[in-house]
Amino acid sequence: MIKNRLSILMAENDIKTMLELSKKTGLDKNTVSNWYNQKVSRFPANTIEVLCKFFDCQVGDLLVYIPENE
Repeated sequence: MIKNRLSILMAENDIKTMLELSKKTGLDKNTVSNWYNQKVSRFPANTIEVLCKFFDCQVGDLLVYIPENE
């Protein structure tokens, strides 16, 4: 499964709240909340681009593949 590292990136960059990130990136607060709480099943390119630009990171820093136990 694909997981995101948004909460980790927020902590590393001293972003304290989802609302703060929403205001700084222009992303909808519900979008930020869904990403933060791992409720995203589709990863729109425009959202990834905004987050990568804001955190100055690569896609691989934001999204990771975690194999499911079989």
